[in-house]
Amino acid sequence: MNMTHYMQLLADNQPWNLLIFMGIPIVLAETLAITELYILFTRKFDGFVYHLNRFAGTTVGLYFIGIIAYLMTTAVLPITKAGEWRTVIDVVAVSTYLIGGLPLIWIALQEFGFVNKSLDQMGKLKIHAICVALFLVFGHIAMVSGMLDPSLLGYKGADTHQMHGEQMQQMHMMHAGNSATQDNRIAVDFPAPMKEHILTNMRDHLQTISLIQEVMGKGQYDKAARLAEDRLGMNALKLHGAYENSKFMPKGMQEAGTAMHRNASKFAIEAQNTAATGDIKPALIALGNTTQACVACHAGYKLK
Repeated sequence: MNMTHYMQLLADNQPWNLLIFMGIPIVLAETLAITELYILFTRKFDGFVYHLNRFAGTTVGLYFIGIIAYLMTTAVLPITKAGEWRTVIDVVAVSTYLIGGLPLIWIALQEFGFVNKSLDQMGKLKIHAICVALFLVFGHIAMVSGMLDPSLLGYKGADTHQMHGEQMQQMHMMHAGNSATQDNRIAVDFPAPMKEHILTNMRDHLQTISLIQEVMGKGQYDKAARLAEDRLGMNALKLHGAYENSKFMPKGMQEAGTAMHRNASKFAIEAQNTAATGDIKPALIALGNTTQACVACHAGYKLK
């Protein structure tokens, strides 16, 4: 099953991403909602519950400012530039999660006195209630759409088993020994500066895989995970100029590159799990899938 970027975010770097992007915001928002109800029923605008309500409102708003800024720069913009959205399901899941934070930011602005200055306590409390309701609506839309499989709308995960038939045929020819006499790979033309940049990236990929194997051999699994994610995984798309490069790539080459980055991120997760469980097999399988994506790309394509 394919995952939306929303679900992948929560699944990666367990349990920290789940706590940071789901656990903490939900606890603060629920605290805000529960204390809102208490104040509405009791009309007590002082005491512990009232101050807890104000604390939750300001904290969750400030917290979402950080989340939105972080995800916009590290996920939304790079994914958009690289054309990596996994159908409209993916877009809805991520966008509604981020939009859901805006009403909470409005609550924080109100608590700091930047907006709604003329409203009395009840008026401000009503704004609180409306904003919390909007957060819950958008949050549930994000959760439901985030759990959907993007393949329902035609998304095909860029996995090593999903390469174009021509690539797989060319790989078979190479394995049969035909490539010794004839190179049937597709030649891809890049502008000279970009070609040099791509070759530099490829050399860095090889060096990174070598370093990963070295630190894995030393039992430094967390270091292997960081290397994979920072220099090979989805986080490396911006570093490698994936969006600009992809403009000149055939679809099969794009899919092979995406498969490599995605499998590297999967390896990073499995390497972190290995550090906790001691079971290295899933990490080795994920690393093998990463290198297979590299092999598939080089078997099907070459630079002019």
